[in-house]
Amino acid sequence: MANKLTYQEVWETLSKVDCSEHIEKKMNLSYLSWAWAWGMFVEHYPNAQYSFQAFADANGTMHDALFYPDGSASVHVTLNIDDLTRSMWLPVMDYKNNAIANPSARQISDAKMRCLVKGIAMFGLGHYIYAGEDLPVAPDKEEEPEKQETEEEELPFNYEKFVDSLIQTATKMDTTVDGLVSTFEANRDTIRTIRDENPELYDKLVTAFAKRRSEIENATNEESNDD
Repeated sequence: MANKLTYQEVWETLSKVDCSEHIEKKMNLSYLSWAWAWGMFVEHYPNAQYSFQAFADANGTMHDALFYPDGSASVHVTLNIDDLTRSMWLPVMDYKNNAIANPSARQISDAKMRCLVKGIAMFGLGHYIYAGEDLPVAPDKEEEPEKQETEEEELPFNYEKFVDSLIQTATKMDTTVDGLVSTFEANRDTIRTIRDENPELYDKLVTAFAKRRSEIENATNEESNDD
């Protein structure tokens, strides 16, 4: 008899998928193509299914979005892999991520597909895109970044010292994934500048955060197994 699929097994599989080449940028926000995300989801779990919730208005008319008194709306999706279920919701938003009043059919349709991708992320695929920009799970085997043999011109701000301090904070202070993501998010603007001006230093930071994330998740899994 085959072992029953678990949430942990699905998460460990999908959270390690590298989505970097499929990330799309819009207004400094990151997205995954719904077609690619769903294709990758089904490639790993062919039995996967999804359904969008419908809502009745005061007249009993059914809509594929939940409307609020101010005219804004949200869409809701449920995904299943065999007996495993995840649900997610998303407001219908404009390009600035502000809620839209009286959205059109196209705007609702676009929101549904974005919601689908976010629902897939709840199983692990591309979750780091929502949790913290460019913060992937560390691979099983990591290579030490090559040391620079020549001195580089010092940046106007001492980014190297900043990165070392941030890594130390993540290593010694952050004991949960949420805490780790909060540290990353709180310094996002500076991290983006480092990414643009010093890619090697940026890679050092992302590698350290990914490694710390892996350590936290492994420790959490061990505690769950002990229980």
